[in-house]
Amino acid sequence: MKTKILSIAIMASAALLASCGQISTESSSEETAVEMMSVDDMETPTTLAVKIEGMSCPAGCAAPIEKGCSKLAGMGESKVNFEEGMGYFTFDASKLTQEAVLQCISETNGGGIYTGTVVEEDVEVETDEATTEEALEVVENEDEAHV
Repeated sequence: MKTKILSIAIMASAALLASCGQISTESSSEETAVEMMSVDDMETPTTLAVKIEGMSCPAGCAAPIEKGCSKLAGMGESKVNFEEGMGYFTFDASKLTQEAVLQCISETNGGGIYTGTVVEEDVEVETDEATTEEALEVVENEDEAHV
């Protein structure tokens, strides 16, 4: 009986690992490093909120999507939240299209597993009034004032 339960547990673990897309088709020796852009350096900063379907775990699904999209030229920030089933991507629209971001999502872990649907598009990131550091400083000071 214990052997039967142990074998079922092993098979369930194997199935979970297989469904999480742990197998990557990319070769690490062929990867080229692409530096993510600062929002202040972007000509047309845009934030895209994407509903991502097909994810079954954070490590094997959400993390590879986030990592893969962060390598796109023109990407500023790539965040995938497994619990929400959402991805948030800030990129320079003059260098990268939302179609390229959606394609990156759908091709992750060999392709055919994930689908992305844009929920919010062309949300411009304001950089005119203050740099990111100045904006954070203002928010911290406001928080201190409310204490």
